[in-house]
Amino acid sequence: MNAQWSAGLVAVCVGIGALFFSARHVSIPPSPYTLFEPVMTAEQKAEVQRQIDRQLNRKSGGQQVSATQVAYAIDAIVLTFPVPGASGQSDSSCDYGYFCVWDAWDYTGRKLSLRSTPSSRPVNLSDFGMNGHVSSWQHHNKVHTVKIFGVDGPGAKGNIMMSNLKEVGLGKGCCPFSIPDQVSVTGAWTEIYSQSRLAEYNDRMISVAFSPMFILFAQ
Repeated sequence: MNAQWSAGLVAVCVGIGALFFSARHVSIPPSPYTLFEPVMTAEQKAEVQRQIDRQLNRKSGGQQVSATQVAYAIDAIVLTFPVPGASGQSDSSCDYGYFCVWDAWDYTGRKLSLRSTPSSRPVNLSDFGMNGHVSSWQHHNKVHTVKIFGVDGPGAKGNIMMSNLKEVGLGKGCCPFSIPDQVSVTGAWTEIYSQSRLAEYNDRMISVAFSPMFILFAQ
């Protein structure tokens, strides 16, 4: 009996040990976006936190993921705040798989990162305090995968104000683009990956729509 009890006790201990070992070695999937964690003073941290709190009140369902960022819809949308002040640092990068817009020229200021897939749902910029304030953008994804449209109405309904394709006519026949920073010609489409300074006409974006590359117009 004692031998059986001892064997059972050993088995239980081995099982518990394996459980603890397994828990310590669980792999956590990496975040699809880069955390922006700049050095800030106490005053700057407090100001950014106030902005984050206002954003979480503006649109529910978000989660603060760093001292400067709020994420929504399982990381499909990430809002990044710059360091306050005239010389405050901004996050000027756009992670792979995202379409990013900034509220200032040259990829500075507040940044909104949107997951870029053909099935991504339209995003209303007013939910993030960015409607009518897009001044620069980048798109970092596989070439010729997703069409992107900036629209002058909510829910991706209205006139097209910007696109990542040069051939897409904007608005009511107005000249389509300011000079793009990077252009790649593939087949019939000229895909644009970034614009550091949008013209006034392009800065009227209220919502953003995504569609497969083979569909011409925003839905």
